[in-house]
Amino acid sequence: MPKPDCKYWDKCYQRNEIHLQKYNHPETRGDKIANEETQSSTESEASDHKSKNFQDADNIPDKYETASLREEAMAKLSGKNYMARLQNRIKLSEQKEYDNLVQSNEFIRHKFLVEMPPDFYDFWKFLQQLNPKQNGQEILLYMEKQFQLQLVGPFEFIAGKFQKAKIREPGDYLRHWRFFYDPPEFQTVFVRKSTEIHYGYWRDSPKENDNLLLARNDSRKNCEFVFIAGNIFEAFLYYLDRDFTPTPFTATMVATTKKALQKFAEVHDIALDNLEKLRKKRNSKVVCKTFHRAGIVVPYDRKTQVGYRPLIESDSELKKILQIFETVDGETSDPDDRIKTSVMEKLNPIAVAANIAVDECDFGTALELGIDLFCSGHKELHMLIQTLLVQAYSLLHRPQFIAIAKAHLERRNHVNLSIFDLDN
Repeated sequence: MPKPDCKYWDKCYQRNEIHLQKYNHPETRGDKIANEETQSSTESEASDHKSKNFQDADNIPDKYETASLREEAMAKLSGKNYMARLQNRIKLSEQKEYDNLVQSNEFIRHKFLVEMPPDFYDFWKFLQQLNPKQNGQEILLYMEKQFQLQLVGPFEFIAGKFQKAKIREPGDYLRHWRFFYDPPEFQTVFVRKSTEIHYGYWRDSPKENDNLLLARNDSRKNCEFVFIAGNIFEAFLYYLDRDFTPTPFTATMVATTKKALQKFAEVHDIALDNLEKLRKKRNSKVVCKTFHRAGIVVPYDRKTQVGYRPLIESDSELKKILQIFETVDGETSDPDDRIKTSVMEKLNPIAVAANIAVDECDFGTALELGIDLFCSGHKELHMLIQTLLVQAYSLLHRPQFIAIAKAHLERRNHVNLSIFDLDN
């Protein structure tokens, strides 16, 4: 009985004797295979260094006649050793990339998705001048010990604290010192030790990196932010006057530090009265206040009134709806499905109206509702909040805020806010 033709004909990859005897192949293919086998036998001693996996690949049984099955067989032969080597190479590559990145200020932009303004770096120079014999992390400890003030986030990077730190997933860097009510527009830099009083830069767009206002919030009390400074030097002076508790032993130190700061600012032409000017400029762009009282800024044409329209419910009515989540004694509980359904039924028309506004290019409306619901602090609304914020920030071309909002909503806490406090 004649041998059947191999269905792969000149495309056949099989090289074992059993297959060649069982099926017909083109003459040129057979000659080529024979020559390869002859050459292989004469060079067998020179090829002893090849892995057993590749030796075994030539003896894959006849049933592996398709490319996909052959790949599967090869995967089984290479097994765990190959995957382990691959994973190790990936880790080494990631570590090398991290080590290179941590040597430059690009680390801040890559990990925190923003760039720091000039006054931030000037303030660090002032601290180095104030403590010329101390290195970066020693300066952080000095500020914490003497002023009960933790310099966090980008200050920890510039002080070298991230140099030998464990590599974390991207969301951990975006959540680093992000307090419970911090919207994506806010970035913490000062924290009053053992409290939730914190100060930070405010950016209405993630690309803003100059002339930034600084705001203050105490997340133990509420979601409201107050603008307190036009640069970080003003913010530090505000802290010393309002949030630092002096003692007879610290009075001289505080006075000396204030005097040194004022001299540094004078020499480097740094204004210490920027607050009102920057706040007035920003207020002219604010389209609505929102629950956090800082307001939102979006492109808005006052002639055509395109860019923002008010929510269909007032702030007071929206707060009444959200109060359904609260128990009789005023403490937040875990609401049952009936309560959740009731709230969502009341919020749905407001959300639908915000979506219609977005369709008509009033992007600020969805942002306002998303921020207001975020400020309510109810985790049951996180899915709706994310939908609104992603939609708004996307159309406003603020993708960095999308990443920050998603990371924060994924793990939103009052405690363990530092990346250095995470479990290994």
